[in-house]
Amino acid sequence: MSFPWIRTIATTALVAAATTACGPDQQQPASQSTPTPSTKAVVTTSTPTPTPTGVAELDAKALFAKAKAAILAADSVRLRGSVVEEGSKTAIDIHLTKTGGQGTFTVDGSPIGITVIGKTAYLQLSEKFVRAQGKAEKDTAAEINATVELLKGRWVKLTKKDSDFQDMIDLVTRETFVKNVFQPSGTLTKKPLTTVDGVASIGLFDGEGTLWVDSQTGRPVRIEAGTGGPAFGFSDYDRLKAPKAPAPDSVIDGKQMGL
Repeated sequence: MSFPWIRTIATTALVAAATTACGPDQQQPASQSTPTPSTKAVVTTSTPTPTPTGVAELDAKALFAKAKAAILAADSVRLRGSVVEEGSKTAIDIHLTKTGGQGTFTVDGSPIGITVIGKTAYLQLSEKFVRAQGKAEKDTAAEINATVELLKGRWVKLTKKDSDFQDMIDLVTRETFVKNVFQPSGTLTKKPLTTVDGVASIGLFDGEGTLWVDSQTGRPVRIEAGTGGPAFGFSDYDRLKAPKAPAPDSVIDGKQMGL
């Protein structure tokens, strides 16, 4: 898997925050909503496992097709991991369901919440993130404080075709996530049966990265970009609730902010 989105996701998050923090007219803040939780990187281990089972005997091409179909068939799945881009670490925790997605991108300890339902996306920036971006943009203290008050407990409503945020939105939309990520960059070869994150798994290597697949169900377990590269684990299949839109009084229309 070539991970086309991994190289841009941290940059996308920073651009999103900088765009949101620039120059909105001050408004009265709405009541504080429950903050989106921050995330932690997935810690994974791999140990040899001796006995093949389930779909392990399928050839590489058939097993890859099985994995892709399995993630689309699941009612829900969670994706967790982290990536370092130009010295900036972004931890990712995403819930994908059949009717929408939600998650948190935590950039250098500062969370950004996102919810995508249908053709609408909602973005929530933490105060820590807004202040860090305001400082980076050399905004005045008054400008930063005004933006913090404007966005406190609020979500910015965007359309799914907003180009400034499209990479982030695509990552939290199951169909585009699968389309963009499950693209081998070379010929697939199988790796031996191994225990990955506690699951007996078969690896599919495309010359750049490896997709580990549950040897019984065919569901993706982990996707990784080589030794020392970013790795993302799949978990909580069929256990997550579909996201709900934020309360109307906690939403700001992105058009009012020039988005």
